[in-house]
Amino acid sequence: MESGSYGYSMPVFPGHTPTNFATLLTGSTPRVHGVADGPMHIAGYPLKMVSEGGFSSTSKLVPPIWYTLEQQGYQVAVVSVPGSTPPELDAGLTIKGRWGGWGPDFPGVNFHTGQDRNLRVYQGLGNRLFNFGSELTRFLDTVDPSGWKLDLPASFSPPREARLENWDQVLYAYIYDSVDDGRERYDRVLFSRDKAEVSAHLGEGQWSDWLPVRLTWETKNDYNINTPKRMTWERELSSVALDTQARIRVIKLGPRDFFRIRILYNGLNSYVSRPSYYAEDFISAAGPMVDFVDNYPPQLIYYDEDKEVFLEEMKMSLDWHRDILGYLFDQSGSDVVIHDTYTPNQMLTSRWWMGYLDPRSRHYQEVSESIRSALWSEVLSMYKGIDDIIGEALKRAGEDTYVVLSSDHGIVPLDREVRLNNLFAREGLLNFTFNGATGEYEIDWARTRAVFLKMDGIYINPAGLDGNYQRASGKEYLDLRARIIRLLEGLRDDDGQSPVSRIVAWEEAGSLGLPEDRVGDLIIANRAGYGWIEDISPDLEVFKDSLKSGYKQAVVPETDEGMLTPFLIVGPGIRKGHRMETIVRHIDQYPTIMTLLNARIPDFVEGRPIGDIFEAR
Repeated sequence: MESGSYGYSMPVFPGHTPTNFATLLTGSTPRVHGVADGPMHIAGYPLKMVSEGGFSSTSKLVPPIWYTLEQQGYQVAVVSVPGSTPPELDAGLTIKGRWGGWGPDFPGVNFHTGQDRNLRVYQGLGNRLFNFGSELTRFLDTVDPSGWKLDLPASFSPPREARLENWDQVLYAYIYDSVDDGRERYDRVLFSRDKAEVSAHLGEGQWSDWLPVRLTWETKNDYNINTPKRMTWERELSSVALDTQARIRVIKLGPRDFFRIRILYNGLNSYVSRPSYYAEDFISAAGPMVDFVDNYPPQLIYYDEDKEVFLEEMKMSLDWHRDILGYLFDQSGSDVVIHDTYTPNQMLTSRWWMGYLDPRSRHYQEVSESIRSALWSEVLSMYKGIDDIIGEALKRAGEDTYVVLSSDHGIVPLDREVRLNNLFAREGLLNFTFNGATGEYEIDWARTRAVFLKMDGIYINPAGLDGNYQRASGKEYLDLRARIIRLLEGLRDDDGQSPVSRIVAWEEAGSLGLPEDRVGDLIIANRAGYGWIEDISPDLEVFKDSLKSGYKQAVVPETDEGMLTPFLIVGPGIRKGHRMETIVRHIDQYPTIMTLLNARIPDFVEGRPIGDIFEAR
């Protein structure tokens, strides 16, 4: 701030990661770049599946800044940036673009006692990556130990065994009670891949070292439970085995058969690195990759012990990104480095902090000032980690280097989830079946006339939504749409508050900067404090307290300053110690950077250079 210019930037609706990254990195609104959401549902495809994923580089209709700069002769490195994979660089470096459908991606997973039926039902599809992908929590039963070739430790309660299997890697857990105190209180776990050699021996609250594991990735499997699959033999024949690393954390043990164990996998391998050899170089420089903490939907929010794991994993992530940014400056030979970490989002949308730190939250008064102070210290430790990453860039920046800090969106408090599909089910507009053992539901699309789908879309057809989705029309359609608008406008929480901020028909999508062909029949925005979710439950409850305490999806950025993001820039020709006079737009950052680099700005760019940051010439 002392050495450059700084202020706030305005993101675009619907205010979340894939849409805003595409905006920042193309200098255009969703109406132009086409990324209207993360999961997009497009005419000609069934609504049960995501027909276009906003995290994929192929979803953008115009090229991003890294592609344009490479075409103009710059050497570019892109690391951990959403929307950058499959790679669009030919000569540059692309590492782990996140959820772009490119290469093996092994998210961390929790193994949890199968006897915890309440948690299993509560999570429902929330135990899967983006609610439809690979499992993020696996529920397992224990058995009596058998077949062990090791000299097992004595247990003062009947020992138990769990078989932890993920990505074709099996790990056996011998769970035992090491203390002779007359109580059934399990406190240690011995892990082994083959029951003959010890892989790790941990107590509650302990991490293992990074351990060698061999995981399997099916290249012809999209790991989406809602899409058709190739034959099992074809997926198996095309699978790839990877030698990589994993860390084990015993989160919580307790009485017989209770366990909660986390396995974290190295997020980097040669299949998510281009050129591939950089993966080995990166791991040598910074260790196995911890890209970000937890996942989406969050899994470290259900037990008090999850919070400590979150903080430990958060530090691993920020330390890794700090070390790798230094390596990029020193060793990659790049003219431009574009680097991102997702960890701040994960912290501020998690359970443990935002609700108790933002005075607008209903939970703010639930903690004392001393507890709030401790929570602030934890959040500031995250920002200190970000500061350390920036420090690596500033230490290496020459006189001709620009260093830019930006973010895709802010965060606002989340108190209540709004289950619109329960509302539609109450009104006879949506039909479903519910699995009481797993909490998973299945929509009867033929008998469903209205459905809410992430993050802001309501899809409507009076004839039913089965088969390939097509936009309906006519009087019956308009009457049903008007009925749903009245339902939404009349929706009230227990205290009389409306969760609705704005309702826009698809024909007016341009008023939100969105493309008409990549949105629902209705686009809905929520007020801060509320968040739309797809979940369906037998009780048909519409409003439910949220475990998460921060949110950003479907919030109109112009109506809530919590959505604003920082924008700071340092370098030659930039005014020093300058607070920008007005809030800039995300679309203005791209042309500002291109102007500083004396690079050509493509015609599709809608933004304009930020004039007041330039020194007088």
